[in-house]
Amino acid sequence: MITLILIIFSCKNAKNNNAHILKLETELKTDSIAAHNINKRKVENIKQPEKTIFRNIEIDTTKLFGTWIQDSTAPFADFYVSRESFNIVDYDGGGEMPYILEKNEIIVFYRKSSHKGIITSTENDTLKIKWSGLEEVTEYVKFEN
Repeated sequence: MITLILIIFSCKNAKNNNAHILKLETELKTDSIAAHNINKRKVENIKQPEKTIFRNIEIDTTKLFGTWIQDSTAPFADFYVSRESFNIVDYDGGGEMPYILEKNEIIVFYRKSSHKGIITSTENDTLKIKWSGLEEVTEYVKFEN
């Protein structure tokens, strides 16, 4: 009788282990797809400029320039936009990146890639950007220290 209970218990655990392995494989595939989607936002065949470029501006840059945050409860900002650069807020500094602002389109040049977005609004201390590769518009608010 004890042997039968152990066999049933072992078979039940084997099924659970297989389910956990399948779940893990699914999560890994999902993470790979997410990483692939982020990489799709890269802009190809555009040479990184030495400095920021403005062309045919259709937005009020005084409303664009400033420090921005997506989650207003976060303790630090996401990025800072100035006339000179797009600055990623990070712990070690050196996050200054050149960008191109043409009409209402922004292309930010990171160290190894670039990303394009359409600025849809800069009103009421809110910045809305439709980043390529994302379905939703990303909304940022002015960061207040």
